[in-house]
Amino acid sequence: MELSYLIAGISFIVLCLAFVFCKRSGRQAGLFKNELRIAEAKAKKSQENEIRLIEEISLLQNKLRFTLEDPVTGLSGWKLFEDRLNQNIKESERYQLTLGVMFVDINDFRMINDALGYEVGDALLRETAERLVACIRRVDSISRFTKDTFVILLTQLSKPETAAVVAQRILKSLAEPFQIRGQELYVTACIGISIYPVDGQDAETLLRGADYALHLAKEKGKHLYQFYQEKIYAKSQRELVLSTGLNKDSLFQEFALYYQPVVNITNESVFCMDTLLHWQHPELGLIGPDELFNYAEKNQKLNAISEWLFENACRQFLHWRSLGFYPEHIGIPVRLNQLESSQFIYRLSQLIQDLACNPEWILLEIQEGTNQLQFDVLEKAFNMLKFVGVKLAVQNFGKGTFSLQHLKDFPIHYLKLDPALIKDIDTNLQTQALAKSLIYLSTNMDMQVIIQGVESNQQMELLKKLGYSLMQGQLLGGPLSEHEVTDKMVV
Repeated sequence: MELSYLIAGISFIVLCLAFVFCKRSGRQAGLFKNELRIAEAKAKKSQENEIRLIEEISLLQNKLRFTLEDPVTGLSGWKLFEDRLNQNIKESERYQLTLGVMFVDINDFRMINDALGYEVGDALLRETAERLVACIRRVDSISRFTKDTFVILLTQLSKPETAAVVAQRILKSLAEPFQIRGQELYVTACIGISIYPVDGQDAETLLRGADYALHLAKEKGKHLYQFYQEKIYAKSQRELVLSTGLNKDSLFQEFALYYQPVVNITNESVFCMDTLLHWQHPELGLIGPDELFNYAEKNQKLNAISEWLFENACRQFLHWRSLGFYPEHIGIPVRLNQLESSQFIYRLSQLIQDLACNPEWILLEIQEGTNQLQFDVLEKAFNMLKFVGVKLAVQNFGKGTFSLQHLKDFPIHYLKLDPALIKDIDTNLQTQALAKSLIYLSTNMDMQVIIQGVESNQQMELLKKLGYSLMQGQLLGGPLSEHEVTDKMVV
């Protein structure tokens, strides 16, 4: 019995030891498996890093290759060209040499690319590059600046005119037909040129000048070259400043209104006060009405500015009447192009109603704009203005293209003659004959003529004898501010 108990006890101890051993072995096996997974992950990560490193090396190699060579045309890469340009500028400065920077742009390349595919487009670029290389010397450099624009460095020029010779050679070469993948293509190009040192003494300035000259060339035509011009560039910079200013919230606060009288010399009364809008620009100083209207029209701000002008001029006119100053009309300028918009005319009629202003007091002085309107558009516009009830005048008649047919078909009340027509009336018999004819024409067509630019008593007396009564000019009074009108005109 004791032996059986002993055997049973030993068996229990063996089972316990076996259980402990299996448990410990299982834990160790789990640890080994975990270590194996970690090792495999490290190996995989190492492999991924190796692949990533290879890709980065390949990318850097491509960037280096593209820096040295354009992938499409095989020309020098941009960075290499830029380095050569800087080096040649230093050399030109040291030895007092002249160099040229030239942009060559293929016109309508995108249309060719879209219509025939990028393969044809790339082939065209490659052949264009070959022709350009053939037009320059070995000492010169060429690169592709953008998709369809090439930049050329002309070194050691004997004179700036040599760049024009090269430009003509390029245009002639590119005018020859291209045979691309069975397609016969004809292209045109524009070229912009800047010259060191007259147009700039560093790479950035020369490139900017050539680029600006290129834009000028593209504006003028389809197959020509243009040198950079400082005066035109300065004008462009002025346009940029003015265009930016037209979009400022403070724009209307910078406006100032002036008024110039139109005098009836027969009874010595003020027939009309013409409104002149000036812009007191914080950087450029005083901007006159013509320049302001031109830039406003380009930037599609003219209608908003005209509405502001219309409202403020009418308010001032009503204020004068309340003070006892009674000119017959307030003259307000509008561009002919503005009449294309029936919404603009409707807005003017709303302002007249809101201000409780008699529309017959308002003299709209129509100036010709940048685009001439079709007859049916003009007819609709003038009929609307006739319905509104305002008076209409043609500004600077005899200078623009406002024809006699317009006078016949549209309800024009006044013709404001261009000042150049009467400038020499006291000495030129032909001018006097023209003035006689115009007074006869206007009388028979039930219109009146306003003479602008009267500067001397001799002119005024001669015009008076010919039958003119409405005149304007420095002799009769220049532009006045609102306060000056109140001080001088209000009794």
